[in-house]
Amino acid sequence: MFLALAFATLAILIRSSFRVAELSEGFGSELANNEVTFMILEGGMVAIAVILLTFMHPGLVFERKGWKASGWTFSGKPVSDGITHEKVEHVGKDGR
Repeated sequence: MFLALAFATLAILIRSSFRVAELSEGFGSELANNEVTFMILEGGMVAIAVILLTFMHPGLVFERKGWKASGWTFSGKPVSDGITHEKVEHVGKDGR
């Protein structure tokens, strides 16, 4: 799973390097007007990063103890420490 995070980071680095090179000579440069290169190095790299981070979420790489210690859940059900975390509504100064 750590490799997916590394490859996603590398894909974004490649995309960023392309953008710097593309615009170093301005919008009128040959590289800035090459549509195929743009689609591969812009859209392709972002797509790779998004797919990798979707299926190999960074949260899976790190220990799950941190989630339990924080008491945070998606469902609002009690965590192993017995604390229930319910949605809290904001009350204004006038009590509404």
